[in-house]
Amino acid sequence: MRSIRELLENEETVWVYFDSEELCEEFFHSEEGLYFGELPRDRWKTGNVIAVHRDGSMGHLPLFIWLMSFGAGRERCPVKVDYRRFIGGEEDYLCRSSHFSCRMTFGRTAGA
Repeated sequence: MRSIRELLENEETVWVYFDSEELCEEFFHSEEGLYFGELPRDRWKTGNVIAVHRDGSMGHLPLFIWLMSFGAGRERCPVKVDYRRFIGGEEDYLCRSSHFSCRMTFGRTAGA
């Protein structure tokens, strides 16, 4: 099975997308040498997108940043990996869309 560590040989950071909590848990158990700061493994929380750095450190990526990274001119973002496709051996495992939809509304607040 492929490992995110393999990608980190050529990348400083990889953003990993998970389509379920179970898949994220599978990632936590199958990838070696990764950590969330000094949190013990039993305190790790699953997420939809996790940034993994070459040194093995991880952090949850805010969905707003993930969504904005698919806009025009965002080529300098880290590699974005669909973990299910990646571990499934698919050649095209990169995320080309966010997998999420949202709507931003702006309005006046009371007293403005």
